[in-house]
Amino acid sequence: MTPVGPTLGGVVFDTAALTAWAHRVAYVQSVVWATADAGHTIIIPATALAAARALIPPGRLDILSVLLDLPNTVIQPLDRSASDSLGDTLADRMDADALIPAGHATLEAVSRDWPCLTDRPDTLRKLDPRVQTDKLP
Repeated sequence: MTPVGPTLGGVVFDTAALTAWAHRVAYVQSVVWATADAGHTIIIPATALAAARALIPPGRLDILSVLLDLPNTVIQPLDRSASDSLGDTLADRMDADALIPAGHATLEAVSRDWPCLTDRPDTLRKLDPRVQTDKLP
């Protein structure tokens, strides 16, 4: 029998999860520290980060920085390939511009088969029914 090593895992944060972290919501803090303790990764889509920074009061941006500076946090850019996929997902939607951060988070979660921490799981599932979600309380 071959021993099984630790598997790579993690969670994707959407705009609401980042905003909740900055407001010190206990559930989000527990997800972050449990993920870090397990040696797993937190993916932050750059589009969700930009949206969250716009929503978080300036006095709380230092709290956001703590999350961004953790060694297991990865800020995922929206490169050409991802933007093509996201554009296809949002094609023909009148609200496409408003859904870019949610779509990016969904894309990252589905591509890794990881859950996305969010306050709008139904919206993410409408973008891609394969997305796993962890609903914020």
